[in-house]
Amino acid sequence: MESSQKQNGEDGLNLPPARPRRRWERHDITIPVTVTTMVNGERSSFSGQACDMSIGGLRLFLTREIEPGASLQLEFPLPYHSVDLAIRGVVRNRIGFTHGVEFVNPTREQQEMIDRTCSVLGLLR
Repeated sequence: MESSQKQNGEDGLNLPPARPRRRWERHDITIPVTVTTMVNGERSSFSGQACDMSIGGLRLFLTREIEPGASLQLEFPLPYHSVDLAIRGVVRNRIGFTHGVEFVNPTREQQEMIDRTCSVLGLLR
């Protein structure tokens, strides 16, 4: 059988195409998040919940839809840290009320907090 046939699933296995790998490993986490953004020219704050986290961002559930490209200010507690993390983010994608948020320009201290948290969460798997 030719390799092009195998790539097309004609080898009898009928495997779905491979999913692209993510840039960073994700860690299951459930934490409350306070989100601040501009809505109709007004500053608005509301609560959400982070569902997973990586060193580059998090998956955020909100009771409202925010369009991709929107800038956010996020504040949330990190496990094993005594202070909340306040960091900027941008919505990269959205499906319903679930938003993919990328952290934007974290300071060295912010990135170290995120890195330590992800390292610990990775050990707890």
